Amino acid sequence: MWLRLIMVGPEGPVNLGYVARLAENFEVDELALVSPQASIAESLRWAARGSSRLLEVAVYPSLSEALKDVDLSICTSDESSARDVLRTAVTPEEAAAEAARRGRVAVVLGRESVGLTREELSLCDLLCTIPASPRYTALNVSNAAAIVLYELYKAARSQRQLAEPPSKDVVRLTEAYARAL
Repeated sequence: MWLRLIMVGPEGPVNLGYVARLAENFEVDELALVSPQASIAESLRWAARGSSRLLEVAVYPSLSEALKDVDLSICTSDESSARDVLRTAVTPEEAAAEAARRGRVAVVLGRESVGLTREELSLCDLLCTIPASPRYTALNVSNAAAIVLYELYKAARSQRQLAEPPSKDVVRLTEAYARAL
């Protein structure tokens, strides 16, 4: 799976820096911004070893442009409803399982203040909501990014083929050689 992490209209340099750091933690292939409000230069302070992500960030004029070459797009939101087709959500685990079967995947994070618009949600294939207490469902964008990226990282790693274990003969020969040394 190839992964683009898209932040739409990031407003704060702290969250932008933290998300850049997460992109490094979870091996995101491309960090992309749509109409950023936050200063990339100020965000470097918060990015730690993810600073290179901000220096190489792709900036798009619109979400539709940022999604042009992906096979699956996953939008994030704290709200969902069974009655609203745009807000019928899957969990991060379910989104990751679907993403693991696709080639080029994009995860879309909304603005810190208002999230994604209905128009932006309609551009995505899946809506991902992180289950949280009904008393307060909204997570900070960088915290939500961490959870979603972790699930995608786990799913991608589980898809990698494990090396075939050595045969018993190879193990016996290796042990005999080690004893002889």
